[in-house]
Amino acid sequence: MKTILVVLAFALCAVSAVAQKAQEPTPPSYCNPCLFYGGDFDINGPYPNALGNQDAAGIAGYAVVYVPFAVPPNQTWTVAGLFSNDMVTVGDIAPPEIEWSISTGISQGNPGTVVASGVTKASLAPTGRSWNGMNEYTALGHLNADAVVTLTPGHYWMTAVPVCTSAGRDQCQGARYYLSDVEDVPAPRAKGFESTDESYFYSPAGGQSSYYVETGGPDGLCSQPGNGGGCDKFSAGLLGTATLDN
Repeated sequence: MKTILVVLAFALCAVSAVAQKAQEPTPPSYCNPCLFYGGDFDINGPYPNALGNQDAAGIAGYAVVYVPFAVPPNQTWTVAGLFSNDMVTVGDIAPPEIEWSISTGISQGNPGTVVASGVTKASLAPTGRSWNGMNEYTALGHLNADAVVTLTPGHYWMTAVPVCTSAGRDQCQGARYYLSDVEDVPAPRAKGFESTDESYFYSPAGGQSSYYVETGGPDGLCSQPGNGGGCDKFSAGLLGTATLDN
């Protein structure tokens, strides 16, 4: 009888482990190997929205969203790529680049400290999602071997900003890029930890009122009249590997 009970208990544990693994979210295929992903935009979710995230020619100018993430205790991350999912008016980036950064210590009105930053070649690929007359694209850049970033446990902010500044591309004069927000709980296909209401927005076009402004929450930028709400989290991510510390 004891043998039967032991075998049954083992079988139940195995079934539970398989079920738990099946329930774990699967990040999108382009986040591979995936360290962090904020999740998919959901047009049918609460407060679907997007916020300026671009280095573009013309009146659009420069705007960037800083997305929070955390490296867990007892891990070291090697970041080899960064990406953002953006609603765009022009399915092009010219030159084909993203501007990226990783920072610590950002707060309201405070730029924090840049850990690493740069410009890297990037691709722009449609996700199949759309909103407000725009289609969503993934702006994805892989870092060169000499530019990979090593991160120890802690709280960080990342950026992945599409570029459309080429003088020879007329479409860049009217290009707009808006980082897709993520409001569903749990966030679809998310991986890792993105804290709620800790994203920040920067744009010199708005003067000091747009310098490192919190985006979500009751007092956030998107909660101001006419801005649509949301912006609690955003759809961006990191590629790379995690190593367990001894």
